[in-house]
Amino acid sequence: MSSHATALPEPGAAPRTRVRRVRNRDIVPGVLAGLARALGHAPQRSALLKALWIEAKRHAAPHVTSVEATRLLGIERANVRGPAWRYCPLLVAAIAMLAECRTIFEFGTYRGDTTWLLAHNVPGARVYTLDLPGPEAMRSASLELTDPEYFATFERGTRFRDTPEAERIVQLFGDAADFDFTPYRGAMDLVYVDASHSYSYVRSDTEAALGMLSEGGTIVWDDYTYYSGIWTYLNELAPALDRPIYHLRDTRLALYSRRDLVA
Repeated sequence: MSSHATALPEPGAAPRTRVRRVRNRDIVPGVLAGLARALGHAPQRSALLKALWIEAKRHAAPHVTSVEATRLLGIERANVRGPAWRYCPLLVAAIAMLAECRTIFEFGTYRGDTTWLLAHNVPGARVYTLDLPGPEAMRSASLELTDPEYFATFERGTRFRDTPEAERIVQLFGDAADFDFTPYRGAMDLVYVDASHSYSYVRSDTEAALGMLSEGGTIVWDDYTYYSGIWTYLNELAPALDRPIYHLRDTRLALYSRRDLVA
């Protein structure tokens, strides 16, 4: 037998694995080659540039602080029940649970998915949700509307209709720029802003939201990193507030709270 023969492992013994160290510099050629392929393919190029632009806005924000969602106090104990196809609404429901909300106001009902999710996970809360009364209202809207595709079919509130949660949901209709928020002044523990994403409507909705906030109330804005109007307005607003506006990293959400929600 040759003295250089390779010893076989004992029967039943785990196979030996060679130690291989891979560092970032080792994968640079492959990553660059993959980027070149993505940039040469229109759908992938669009998705890549969008992701880079979103990340650039997060880092460039002058007054909104980006934090991990894990810094929300008590978030590890929030067990949200609902469909997992979108992460952000689940996190909004978790925030409502952490804030122990009794009253919630939502700008932008659409099908009512988030409306139902909030009512379902915060069973002690009454949820008010506001949207335009119909597709024809687009032509008479007071300010700039975004996302016209949401008016191609009008399915406002279909998700929560005829559900047990509907008893605690109040559907309101009207143009938020002209709506009378007086009955809700100082009474809302959470206001969720997810209607038109133009600068003018986000400003109008936010001013109304600040007037509706309870003493320990919270505002959550959706699509902060996706629409230039929201990004611009919140970075202008933040220095004028008594507490910070936070962007929850790896989400579309930004929040301001009059209570200590962020560690």
